[in-house]
Amino acid sequence: MGGRSYMVATRMPMTRAAFDEWLTTPLPGLDAIANPAQMWTGWLLDGETPDWEADYPSYQEERRSTPMRLLAGRAARGYTVARHHDGMLECYLYEYRLDVHQTQTELLMLAGAGRFADAEAPVMHWGGEVYPDLPIGGDLPLAVLLTGPSGARFVSSYPVDELIASLRPVEAAFLGATDEEGGWYPDGTVDPALETPPSLR
Repeated sequence: MGGRSYMVATRMPMTRAAFDEWLTTPLPGLDAIANPAQMWTGWLLDGETPDWEADYPSYQEERRSTPMRLLAGRAARGYTVARHHDGMLECYLYEYRLDVHQTQTELLMLAGAGRFADAEAPVMHWGGEVYPDLPIGGDLPLAVLLTGPSGARFVSSYPVDELIASLRPVEAAFLGATDEEGGWYPDGTVDPALETPPSLR
């Protein structure tokens, strides 16, 4: 795996009941993030201005959707950890192709998750010429979003080693479902709620 890829990952403290409610709550608007224009500030793309305008109908439809539909669609394609596990919302979303607008949709989704969380938690985004595991050797994230009950905001600095350590359990779940040829063999990486047929949601 690798190439022009991206990943979004978080472990967010949340009760099972809150997780289920979040799954069926539509994504918030851009105003859920206090400073969307600061997405890249302080990180690898510092100085660039993010474009949050998702003009294509498919992006607009996704941003009117729910986490349940977005994550179930992702899970059907593979390379997805999305579950409630050990009192946490765990997400590890990897894509072979770098798609900024899709990433931003997922960041909005996780900004909305903060409203249901027990405490503030970081969401890490990174991408480019990357491998499917967490940054190593001093590689920097593309963005870090802090989200919680009081709101969501991008931060220009964060203890990267601490962030990576906090994400190791969900990384292990992701890597345990892959093989060296890029095959995907999920075993408990997708929450049962996301396996419900669309007609029954």
